Amino acid sequence: MNHGDHRIWPQTQYLLYLTFKRFALADLERRINDANDFTVPTIDRAGLKSNQRYCVLDNVTCGFYLANQTSNNFDEVALIGHYASLTSNSTLLSSQTALLTSNWNKTLGVLGMDAGDQAAKLFRVYKTALAGTLFARAGMTDECEAAATTLANLQEPTGGWITDLTVAGAKNPGSVANIETTALSLICLDCARKGLF
Repeated sequence: MNHGDHRIWPQTQYLLYLTFKRFALADLERRINDANDFTVPTIDRAGLKSNQRYCVLDNVTCGFYLANQTSNNFDEVALIGHYASLTSNSTLLSSQTALLTSNWNKTLGVLGMDAGDQAAKLFRVYKTALAGTLFARAGMTDECEAAATTLANLQEPTGGWITDLTVAGAKNPGSVANIETTALSLICLDCARKGLF
């Protein structure tokens, strides 16, 4: 793809691993796992491990880093919601899902913009996908299906998903298909297909 950043981050490798594992592609899953040390610190998140961010999508919490602060980044809200579900913290799960549903853009069918997105004036497709996975985890099948329907309509002809949408809900002309967004979109679509996480 015509993109300046050709690096593959540890976090990206981990999401590929989770996606292949979810779809029972054992050979690909094993090859990625064997080629990576998912316990090494990520380049862009000093002090954190590469699997601490998304391990909840693998139904484990042992590597999840939970800071004692309220997050207004919607991707973090979704991940903390997964953590809350896995640790049977129904109060926290309820607050996280409520925050995401209250910020849902019904007109466009996507998760609204958090502060960082507003500054960039872009909707982040991967945050819609992550919200959908949390809705599935929380038993909110209608909300998960709504997210999945939007994602299905956003799939690129080449098979992947671009990360950004404009304020009008159109595909951002400067965006290209992104591995992380594609992985999360596939997981969300699978959640909707199964009717649960």
